Amino acid sequence: GFPIIGIEWQKMENPDLRKAMGMKPDQKGVRVRRVEPTAPESGCLQPSDIILSFDGVDIANDGTVPFRHGERIGFSYLVSQKYTGDKALIKVLRNSKVHEFKIKLATHKRLIAAHVKGRPPSYYIVAGFVFAAVSVPYLRSEYGKDYEYDAPVKLLVKHLHSMAESPDEQLVVVSQVLVADINIGYEDIVNTQVLAVNGHPVKNLRDLVTTVENCKDEFLKFDLEYDQIVVLERKTAKAATEDILTTHCIPSAMSDDLKA
Repeated sequence: GFPIIGIEWQKMENPDLRKAMGMKPDQKGVRVRRVEPTAPESGCLQPSDIILSFDGVDIANDGTVPFRHGERIGFSYLVSQKYTGDKALIKVLRNSKVHEFKIKLATHKRLIAAHVKGRPPSYYIVAGFVFAAVSVPYLRSEYGKDYEYDAPVKLLVKHLHSMAESPDEQLVVVSQVLVADINIGYEDIVNTQVLAVNGHPVKNLRDLVTTVENCKDEFLKFDLEYDQIVVLERKTAKAATEDILTTHCIPSAMSDDLKA
């Protein structure tokens, strides 16, 4: 894919904002709002840095650069002219001092993956709870082609604004609950993020599977978003899983990629 600069930025058109950030009258650029933790730029760029130029091309306060005669275009155009792995020189204003950094451009690591590269979806089932990692194909299958309008706001906010803290981080949710006696009272939980299992933060779907499969505690406790919890007796939950799989004609409690 095409490379990006792993940042979110803000226009600097307001004169008071420019003055407060220590910019001289002849300096122009955009303010770094956030830096993606997984992006190569996280090693040099910081929030509130002012990006003055990219590869020697000055960036205006509205984030544009010269294009054709008399025209301007967003500076991301300059980035799109590069290939993944290429290097670029960025001039930055930080604490009223100008710095230059040579950065390596990379593709975007999204918390919610844009595609799954043709693989079957990953899933894990315990006691009728179907756990899955959210991706754009997942959102499309759940909410249709207009998922950007129809999906829950909490998922869309994560899709548009959340940043992965590590390359293997995933957003894991309870996709649905296959109704059975063991999960009575939990059947309304749908597409709700799983934050932790027995106090262990959930980093990705494989992490959740490992934690549950290796658990020796009497209960399985899943901490969900908005302070919701699910508690299941571990031995009963694992025994009930086989019956639930048989009832729903599901051949395995987990997808093949999680068995490796």
